[in-house]
Amino acid sequence: MSVLLYVLLLFLFGRASHRSDAAALLVPKIAEHAGHCIESERMALLDFKKSISDPQDELSSWAMGQDCCSWEGVRCDNLTGNVIGLELGEHDLQLKGDISPSLLQLQRLNYLNLSHNYFDGATIPSFNGQFKELRYLDLSYSYFNGTIPASFGNLSSLQTLDLSDNDGVYVDDPAHQWLSHLTSLQHLYMSGVTFGGISSSSSLFLALNKLPAIKEIDLSQCQLKSIPPSIPHLNFSSLSVLDLSNNNINFSVSPWVFDLKSLEYLDLSYNFYGSYNSYNWSSNFSTGIAKSIGSLCNLKTLDLTHCDLGLRLAEFNFTGCLKDSLTHLQLSFSNLDGEIPDWIGDIKNLRVLDLYHNSLSGSVPSSMGRLSLLEELNLFSNNLNGTLPVEIGKLAELVILDLSENQMRGIITEAHFSNLEKLNTLDMAFNSFVFNVSSNWIPPFLLQELRIYCCSVGPEFPTWLKTQHSLNVLDISNTGISSTVPDWFWNLISVNLTSLSMSENQIEGMLPKLSTSIQWKTIDLSSNRFYGPLPGFLGSSISYINLSNNSFSGSISHMIAENIHSYLRLLLSMNKLNGTLPNSLCQIEFEYLDISKNNLSGELPDCWSTSSGLSDLNLSNNKLTGGIPDSISYLSRLSELRLSHNNLSDEIPASLKNCSQLDVLDLSYNNFTGSIPIWVGESLSRLVVLILKSNTFIGHIPHQISKLEYLQILDLSNNNLSGPIPVSFGNFSAMQTLSKSVFTLGGILGAGDTIVVASKGKEEEYSDRLIPYVKIMDLSNNALTGDIPEELASLYGLQSLHLASNHLEGEIPDKLGQLQQLESLDLSRNKLSGSIPSTFSSLTSLSDFNVSYNDLSGRIPSGNQFDTLTDPSIYIGNHLCGFHLTDNCTKGGRPIQEKPSDHGNEEDDDEMVWMYIGSLSGFAVGFWTIWGVLIFKKKWRYAHFRYTNTACDNIHVWVVVKFARMKSEIMSKSNH
Repeated sequence: MSVLLYVLLLFLFGRASHRSDAAALLVPKIAEHAGHCIESERMALLDFKKSISDPQDELSSWAMGQDCCSWEGVRCDNLTGNVIGLELGEHDLQLKGDISPSLLQLQRLNYLNLSHNYFDGATIPSFNGQFKELRYLDLSYSYFNGTIPASFGNLSSLQTLDLSDNDGVYVDDPAHQWLSHLTSLQHLYMSGVTFGGISSSSSLFLALNKLPAIKEIDLSQCQLKSIPPSIPHLNFSSLSVLDLSNNNINFSVSPWVFDLKSLEYLDLSYNFYGSYNSYNWSSNFSTGIAKSIGSLCNLKTLDLTHCDLGLRLAEFNFTGCLKDSLTHLQLSFSNLDGEIPDWIGDIKNLRVLDLYHNSLSGSVPSSMGRLSLLEELNLFSNNLNGTLPVEIGKLAELVILDLSENQMRGIITEAHFSNLEKLNTLDMAFNSFVFNVSSNWIPPFLLQELRIYCCSVGPEFPTWLKTQHSLNVLDISNTGISSTVPDWFWNLISVNLTSLSMSENQIEGMLPKLSTSIQWKTIDLSSNRFYGPLPGFLGSSISYINLSNNSFSGSISHMIAENIHSYLRLLLSMNKLNGTLPNSLCQIEFEYLDISKNNLSGELPDCWSTSSGLSDLNLSNNKLTGGIPDSISYLSRLSELRLSHNNLSDEIPASLKNCSQLDVLDLSYNNFTGSIPIWVGESLSRLVVLILKSNTFIGHIPHQISKLEYLQILDLSNNNLSGPIPVSFGNFSAMQTLSKSVFTLGGILGAGDTIVVASKGKEEEYSDRLIPYVKIMDLSNNALTGDIPEELASLYGLQSLHLASNHLEGEIPDKLGQLQQLESLDLSRNKLSGSIPSTFSSLTSLSDFNVSYNDLSGRIPSGNQFDTLTDPSIYIGNHLCGFHLTDNCTKGGRPIQEKPSDHGNEEDDDEMVWMYIGSLSGFAVGFWTIWGVLIFKKKWRYAHFRYTNTACDNIHVWVVVKFARMKSEIMSKSNH
C-alpha cells in the first residue's frame, strides 16, 4: 500500500503543478472594486446564498453592507461594478444544496469556482451554459452527479473547464458535439468522468481534435477502452499535457501520440491496473513507444507506471533530443528487465527517476553520478545484484535514495555520501551492504527517514546517528548490533521520531523510563536481549508496540496507561512476564493483543464488553485457568482467538457464537470438556482455522462443521470423540480447491505470530504468509468408528490427512489416490482391512505415510513416491509384503514364508492332512478324491495351490541364486 500511496501522491502533485498555471492566467484579472456593486446582482447573490447550506458560516459577510464586491469570494470589475468572479472553491467551504438559477443575473461573470464543496447527488446546472462570457469553470471535487449538460457547448469563450473527481458524472452524448463547440478551450480536466464504450472513446478524441487552442487534456479514470489508431488532420499543435492514466485502454497502434511535438507531460500509467488478464500492451506499441519517444523533444514528464511493457530498459530511445528535455521518468511496475544502461547518465536535466518494482539486474551504473540535478532515485524491488558506485555521492541535489529490496552488496563508505547534503530519505533495506565508516564520522545530511534493515552496521551501535536529530523514521533492524544502547540515543529519538525499529539484533540492557509525551506511533524492539520491567511509555499517539522475544519480566499492569485511545497493536510474546491479567487491560482500544509464551496465571478477565475494537487476541502458552468468560461475546470484530497451551477448562461457552467474524479459533492443549457445539459450524461461518486438539471433548463430531466453506485447517485430534467421520466432510469448499485462499493473519509480522499445526508427523509453525497455502485435516487419537468416507477424495487441495489411532474399519477407499496434493497420510493404529490401494502410487507429492498396526494384506504399491517410502515401521503390524520389507511377494500377493496365525492357517493345515489321507485308497479313487475335493471345496483348492506355488518359487529362487553365484565365480576368475 505504501508504494501505491507514493505513486498517487506523485500523480496528484504532477496534476496540481500543471493545473495551477491555467487558473493563474485568470485569477489576476478578477480585481477588487472600489465602489458599490449593482443592486440586481447583489440580490441574485443573496438568492444564491438562500438556496444553499453554509455549515461553517463562511459566507457570513454576505449579509453585511450593501457592497457585494467586498463579500467573501466575490470579485467585481473596477470600472462597471459588475460581478465577474465567484471564488467559492478550494477552501473547504462544504457548501450544500442546489445552485440557484438566480446566478444568471451575473451576465458579466467570467470566473466561477465551486470546487471542493458537497453538492451531494445534485446534477450539474444546465443554466451554466448561458454564461456567454465565462472563461473559467471549476466544479471539481463537489460530489455532482448525472450527465454533463449539452448546453455547455454554448460556452464559446470558455478557456478552462474542470469537472474532475465528482461522484457519478458521465457524458450522455456519444458524438461529443457539445465538446467540439468549445473553440476557445485550452485546459480540459475531466478525471473520473465516465465516457465508456470503444466508439465513444474514438469520437471523443475526434471532437477534441477540433479544438484549435487546446493545451491540456486530463482524461484519467474515465473508463476509456481505446484511443483511435489514427486521427486524420491532426490539430493538436499546442497540446502540452496529455493524461490518459487509470483507464483500460488497449493500446495497439497509435503513432499519432508521438506526433504531438509540443507535448511536455505524457501520462499513460495504470492503464491495466487490476486488468492484466483482460488486456495486454501490444508488443508493437511497446516497441513503438520505446523507439519513437525520442522524437518528443519538449517532453519533460513521461509516466508509464504499471504498464506491462515487457521490454529491456536499454530498448528505450532516450539518446536523442529527449535527453535534453526530460525531467521526470517514471517506469515503475512496467515489467522491464535487463541492466540499467550507461546512457541513463546523459539525461542531464533528470530530476526524478522511478524504476522500482521491475526485474532490472546488474549494477547501478557509475554514469548516474552525472545526473547533477537528480532529486529522487527509486530503484527498490528489482534484481540488482552489484555494488553501489561511489559516484552516487556526487548527486548534490538528491533528496530521496531508495535501493531497498534488491540483492546488492559491497562496502558503503563515507565517500558514498560525500555531497549528499540535501538527502532526507535513505532506504537501503533488504540488501547486503556493509557500512564501513569511522566512529567519528559526521554525515553531511540531516535525514528524516533511515531504513537499513538487513545491512551490516554492528557490532557497535552506530555513533554517526548522534547527529540525526531530525529523524521521523528509523529502522536499523537485523544489522548485527550486539552492544548496549547509548544514553544519547534515547534523548535523540524523543524529539521528532514517530517510528522506531531495532528488532532482530542482540542489543542488551534495560529500557530507561521514557516520557509519555513522546509522539511515537510505532516501536519494534523484538528479538533482542532487553530485560527488566516493561517500559511505561505508552502515549495517546502510539499504535504499534512489539517487544516480543526478549527477557522482560514482571507484571504488565504498570504498562497500561489511561490515555490510550487509538487502536493499539501490542505484542509481548516470548518474554518472562508473570502475574495475572488486569481488568484495566479491557479499557484500552486494542486492535491486536499478543501476550503468548509467557508465565501469566489466573483466570481470563471478564471485562471485554468495553473492547469492541479488538480483532486479534493471542494468550496461548501461559498458565491461565478457568473458562472463557461470557463477556468475550462483545468482541464483535474478533477475527483470531488463540488460547492454546493453557490450563483452561469447562465447556465452550455458547456466548462465543456471537464472535461471528472469527477466522482463527485455537483452543488446543487445554482441559475443555463436553461436546463440540453444533453452532460452531452454523454461527462461525468465516472460520478458516479450527484447532481443538488435546482436550477432553466427547460425543460425535457434528456434521454441521462441514458448512464452514472457508475452513482449510481442521484439527480435532487427541480427544475422546466417537462415532463415524461425517460423510459431509467431503464438502469443505476451501479444501476442494488448489488455489491459495484469500485468508491472511492479522498482518503483524512479529515474533510468535504463527500457528502450530500437526503436519508430516510432527508439529510445525506456519507464519501468516504461509497459512493461506496450508490445507490440513487431523482427526487422529480419538475413538472414531466406521469406514473412511470415500467422499474425502473430493478434497483435492488437501495436503495432510491424519486419521491414526481410532477404531476405523473397512477398506481404504481407492479414490483417495485422487488427492494429488497430499503430502502426509497417517492411517495407522486402526482396524482397516484389505490392501493398500494401487491408486496410491500416483500420489507424487506423498512424503509422509503410515498404515502400521491395521489388518492390511497384499502387496505394497510401487512406483513414484512409494519407492522412497521404504521405512519398514510404517507397514508393521499388517500382513503386507513387497520390496519395502524383508518378505518378498508371490504372484498372488502373499509372503514367501508366512508364520501361521491363530485365525486361519491352522484350519488350512488340517484340511491338507485329511486330503492326503483320502488319496491312499487307490489311484483312481485318490485321483477323483483329490480333483473332486479341489473342485468343490474352495479352501482346499486355495491351500493346495498355495503350497504348490510356494514349492515352485523356492525351487526357482534356489536355481536363480545358484546360477548367480556360478556366474560371479566365473567372472572373478576371468578377471584374475
